[in-house]
Amino acid sequence: MKKRRRKRRLIIVIFVLLIILGFLLFIYFSNKQKLKEYENQLTKISLKIKNNNTYASCLITPYKSDKVDQLYDDLLNSLNTSLVSIYFEDIYNDYTLTLNENTIYYNASIIKLFDASYIIDNKIDLNDTITFNNTYRSLAKEGLLDYALNEEVPIKDVLYYAISVSDNGAHRMLTDYIGISNLKEYAKKTLGITLRITDTERYGSLSVNDTNILLKHLYSLLQNNDEYSNLLKDAMNNDYCNFLSFDDIEILHKYGYYSSYLHDIGIYNSSNPYLISLFTLYGNPDKGGSDKINNLSKEIYNIYKTNLDEKEEYCYNLAYN
Repeated sequence: MKKRRRKRRLIIVIFVLLIILGFLLFIYFSNKQKLKEYENQLTKISLKIKNNNTYASCLITPYKSDKVDQLYDDLLNSLNTSLVSIYFEDIYNDYTLTLNENTIYYNASIIKLFDASYIIDNKIDLNDTITFNNTYRSLAKEGLLDYALNEEVPIKDVLYYAISVSDNGAHRMLTDYIGISNLKEYAKKTLGITLRITDTERYGSLSVNDTNILLKHLYSLLQNNDEYSNLLKDAMNNDYCNFLSFDDIEILHKYGYYSSYLHDIGIYNSSNPYLISLFTLYGNPDKGGSDKINNLSKEIYNIYKTNLDEKEEYCYNLAYN
């Protein structure tokens, strides 16, 4: 009898142990499945992070589509290339589009950007003043003409009017203040550009290769985010004879016009910035010259935008396909 009871107890113990073992195995395999699911999720998250990093890294890497040169050649074939010089530079994608980049033109009011560059680089006190005399008044127009004869005009106002409305009186004031020899020395030493100006001829001649160097320097100054860069940006962000901007594309610019010489240069100050210099012999802006430059600006922007679209597609395929 005792043997039977012991046997029954043993069976019960074994049964209970089997139940416990089964429960433990159930927990083990359930958790193992969950662990596997967690591992799969972590693998997917890790892969997604890796793909996103690849995509982001690709987007900040210089890129030039095979289409760019062909599109630019097509554009040049549609132009009378003897009448225009071009220097375009996509800063982040590190490529240029050029035409007659070393041809020298009378640069007219483009010179005023050198005045601005000098003032900013030398940290001239923007509240310092220049006396508004008869010589300056005879050359001045809107803005400066609000000042009375012999009134003291702050440098910041003179600089603003020289760029924003291309005031010749303001340019004369600034070049008198700076000194022609100082301005020429600054351009040569700081920018490597030879300014062909004198006390009697304060506008001179340049090439678009020169102005691209200047624009690149001005772009670097704009990144300082101080009173000088803010003044420069405000002055260049104008619609006064702005032949480069169109639709919702706003380009910081400075134009120049004299006789047959009609130019516009500028900075597309966006997350993907570019520099553009267009020197032309298109003549009077009111007789078709401005439209020609504006159309050229649009065509170059479209080439630039095509490259960005191609880059985005390339980076997406590299990261996710």
